[in-house]
Amino acid sequence: MQFGGESSEFSWIINLAFFAFIMLFSLYGQKIQMWQWLKQIESGLLELKRMFLESRQTAIDAFKNFGRPEDEVAGDLDRWLDYFTIMPVDLDPAGVIQRLDHLLDERRDRFEEFVGDLAPEADGKMRQNLENTLEVTQVMNLIFRVVRHYYILGKKYGSQIMIMQIQMQLPELLRIAKAYFQAMGAFSVGKPIGDGIGPLIVSKFARQYGATKEDYIDDLAREVGYYRVEVEGRTLFAVRATGPGGTVGKPGLAIENLVKQNSGDISRIITIDAALKLEGEELGRVSEGTGAAIGDPGPEKYAIEEVARKNGIPLEAIVVKEDEEAAVGIMQKELLNAIPEAIERIKASIVKRTETGNRVILAGIGNTIGIGL
Repeated sequence: MQFGGESSEFSWIINLAFFAFIMLFSLYGQKIQMWQWLKQIESGLLELKRMFLESRQTAIDAFKNFGRPEDEVAGDLDRWLDYFTIMPVDLDPAGVIQRLDHLLDERRDRFEEFVGDLAPEADGKMRQNLENTLEVTQVMNLIFRVVRHYYILGKKYGSQIMIMQIQMQLPELLRIAKAYFQAMGAFSVGKPIGDGIGPLIVSKFARQYGATKEDYIDDLAREVGYYRVEVEGRTLFAVRATGPGGTVGKPGLAIENLVKQNSGDISRIITIDAALKLEGEELGRVSEGTGAAIGDPGPEKYAIEEVARKNGIPLEAIVVKEDEEAAVGIMQKELLNAIPEAIERIKASIVKRTETGNRVILAGIGNTIGIGL
């Protein structure tokens, strides 16, 4: 402003523009930011809707090959996508695990009934795979509907907090949705997934000690059986879901029954499962710990812990680290490469922590889709 008229006028214009920008931003900054968030959420919603519709069509294509026309399959499938399970009352926690177990059994029965109606010509193993396909479609539907609900609600009432929360969580929701979406191909055709690493390790371990498909005893619990093998002078019960259909079964009840059948004379219970890895950790990293490695809603883990407590049985866990994409996607090479190390750790645990003549339970937890006996 000290260098003459023209410079002075130009400086005043710059100053006025700057102050106008500040005033405009202070008055409408939040609305501009809201508009940006809404556009980002709208873009994410379109992607979620696309993945849901494609997942729905994949499920329809999978079901229609087993005895019913496509239009009937689509109608019944859309009706079933709204199916829900109400969790038991937990204000009085006494008995809540038993009530939850009962509800989950009933839910599974209803799924089996629905899949049987929708695919009458499918055999038992394929029906299990179709159940998995149906559940993935439900997950995709639920994520899309929940995000849409809060988007509409936040936009309707102009709630900046609600819109901000959706925008912040959207990347994680999209990541989970994409993981399940990419897994639809595996579930619909019955390919092994990363979550099946536990049963696969147990089968390979039992095979090393002479077990065959014919040795498998499948009447231990619902969709769960075991191999009985001799390992370094110990009797090992190698427990896993039956497969190759997509099922986890009831491994907790199976272990409880096995302990009872042996009058509590079990020296150790070792569980093998996939575990969620942290960002930056190597896919397929094998880790050891104490406790029951099982990711169920509660009843199966409770059954293992309770029977171990009553009989004074040590609980040991060996896990293979995976992310969600690997767990629900087609089994990757890194996970297969982890099997030899997991087997060596099992052997070391049995030799170091049990004695000759002891009985040990080795339980592989996970979805057995595509993993035969």
